[in-house]
Amino acid sequence: MTVKRILILLITIQFASFLPAADAVPLPQLLDRTGARLAWDSYRDHGTLSRGTTIVSFAPGRRSAVLNSTENLFIGEVSMEDGALYFSEEAASRLEAVFAPPERTGDGRYVTAIYIDPGHGGKDPGTIGRHRINGQVIELHEKDIVLDVSRRLREMLAQRYPEKEVMLSRDEDIYLTLEERTALANEVEVAKNEAIIYLSIHANASLNSNATGFEVWYLPPEYRRRNLIDARTAGVDDPDVLNILNTIREEEFTIESVLLAQNIVDSLDTQVGAVSTNRGIKEESWYVVRNAKMPSVLVELGFVTNPGEIMRLRDSDYLNKLALGIYNGISTFITSFEE
Repeated sequence: MTVKRILILLITIQFASFLPAADAVPLPQLLDRTGARLAWDSYRDHGTLSRGTTIVSFAPGRRSAVLNSTENLFIGEVSMEDGALYFSEEAASRLEAVFAPPERTGDGRYVTAIYIDPGHGGKDPGTIGRHRINGQVIELHEKDIVLDVSRRLREMLAQRYPEKEVMLSRDEDIYLTLEERTALANEVEVAKNEAIIYLSIHANASLNSNATGFEVWYLPPEYRRRNLIDARTAGVDDPDVLNILNTIREEEFTIESVLLAQNIVDSLDTQVGAVSTNRGIKEESWYVVRNAKMPSVLVELGFVTNPGEIMRLRDSDYLNKLALGIYNGISTFITSFEE
């Protein structure tokens, strides 16, 4: 064999080694199969796939990866061609199994859905903050703040709990009646031992411009909602028995709502307590809280009538901290609820 033929053969073999196999799975298809997200470090040629609390670190040309920063994980061939990532079918299948939602076992309680209700919207701006600060008129509408935070919160929860349904009553600037907000949540079907939690997100206002801080409201324990127990589902016809069962369910919702409220306010305090007042948890029979047939709370993010607070509520980093505080509170509640 001539030297020329040997060089051509070596070049052909080297080039072919970088070409993806016929059954290789391109990155977009892998992300669709796993539900994961990619973070790419172009400087180190290193990638991170994440979904919820599961994180896989990998690099093209290496057949092993690192799971959750501690565990060595064999996945198979990963290659890069013309700046595009490809995964062998073996690697794609292994990653799909790694990112699959955990199977539920036993008959324990389980939060199947989280319903987030950004207050107001459309023709209803909610409370409006308007201040002259440093010669500039600053105006902020409650409906915009709460939608922003709710979207961030949904994103965080969807990443953490891919197996749960995370819903917004509105994802844009539209008007919903109070009846529509709770009806949408109450219509979500749940099986035995499954639950939904309801969060109404608002911003506050006061005639006292010095009022500041965040707070979380829940339904007073003495308030009694009706028809929490369906007679057909429960298999009970006796009105007295239904009334007892309804009271028991109401008491369960009250305890769970108080715990949810306390977890959220504690987590908000951790995130923004250094700059905003922790006003604690409070009782009130708000319409959306008393008509939601599930554990439910109403979160007040801050006062748009306070000049200092309105500047914080216009800041993206601050809004992210508010969303993170609520998220952490919900996560703590879910952990204790599903134990």
